[in-house]
Amino acid sequence: MYALEIYGLTKRFGKTTALDEVNLTLYPDELLTILGPVGSGKTTLLRLISGLDEPDQGTILINGKQIVGVSNTKNPVSMLFQDTYGLIPHLNVTENIAMPLRMRSSNKKEVQQLVLDATKVLEISHLLERKVTSLTKGEQLRVALARALVKVPSLLLLDSVFFAIDTPTRLAARRMLVNLQQSSHLPCLFATSDQPDAFALSDHIVLLNEGKIQQVGTRAELLHKPATVWVAQWMGFPPMNTLTGVLQGSYQPEGLCYRVWAKGFAPLLPPKWTPILNSAQSQEIVVGIRPENVLPEWEFPEKWRPTFYTIKAEIQAREWDQGKTLAQLRVPNTDTEFLALFDISHDTLQLGQIITVAFDPEQFCLFHAQKQTLLHAPPIPPALLRKLNSPERRPFRDRYMRGNSLAGLVPGSPDGQQSR
Repeated sequence: MYALEIYGLTKRFGKTTALDEVNLTLYPDELLTILGPVGSGKTTLLRLISGLDEPDQGTILINGKQIVGVSNTKNPVSMLFQDTYGLIPHLNVTENIAMPLRMRSSNKKEVQQLVLDATKVLEISHLLERKVTSLTKGEQLRVALARALVKVPSLLLLDSVFFAIDTPTRLAARRMLVNLQQSSHLPCLFATSDQPDAFALSDHIVLLNEGKIQQVGTRAELLHKPATVWVAQWMGFPPMNTLTGVLQGSYQPEGLCYRVWAKGFAPLLPPKWTPILNSAQSQEIVVGIRPENVLPEWEFPEKWRPTFYTIKAEIQAREWDQGKTLAQLRVPNTDTEFLALFDISHDTLQLGQIITVAFDPEQFCLFHAQKQTLLHAPPIPPALLRKLNSPERRPFRDRYMRGNSLAGLVPGSPDGQQSR
């Protein structure tokens, strides 16, 4: 049985469709992230599940029971809101945590004991008499989680709860949330616009845009096998380059191949993709290229292959990115621009510098130009798959995060040519 099942969920506000035929399932013990830009429908989805709003159509089941139409007080869900986490400013910590208990029990000793148990787990026992307005964002988050836990919910909903938290506190809060969810075995739905938060918390991510689920997948699938052009252009830091071009048949010794003609860009696609392109029945194609797959000229001696396609490009901008250089390149005399991620110090590249870069057509993603859907994606290398879906262990970092998760929330080829 699923902890949460959603079928055909739709919500409209006047002429605006906030959610459109959403289908979603959540396993028991799972922490699932809903990721999408601001205004994509994440908060609306959580409000419908919590019972704060009612859908125009659709079904919501929690542990197999229909909850649409059930009053908010009887809904077995706890929800934390983005800004204040739902805390009441003029009440102290004890009163905030005890509020859902006092609504269903008049036994003061029982309420007091449950509050003490929750605050002990979250290590905020020393804050019981403090006003929530005097707490840091990290402490307020703990108080809100304690209040959610004393209700003993069947499902926990978190709406962008890391939004106003600084980076050190955010890192510790992520670890705290993961540890808490794993120890309590409480199914959790976490909504955010922040991709690093989503990647850190969940192995599977639901990507939502304009009220529709665009893709459900692992980190590797979202980055390297995007289901739509929008996913390709939005996911990743940096995201995938997309270029729209016209297909032209070209007979090679291997058989019929297609060349993509874009502005200043005309690579020859591998012959094994010809059946896919024939079945698409479209003269236009959208090519997707990951920035890290753009090969600079200084790496040609080590990585060059005859099937690569090369062009000259001008460096328009460059910036430091985790020890690498993110460069914005433009094909001279055209308006074709793309991003490249080079494993080189950013101060070695000069603005206006012309360099030769190469592309491996085997690494292209292909999208249908009209439907904007994925036609083909290259296999994800096993080493990259392991790195994205099962990050390598870092003992020193893990030890630090364990120590801070609960106690420290405060505290070359000629230009334009391609040989085969």
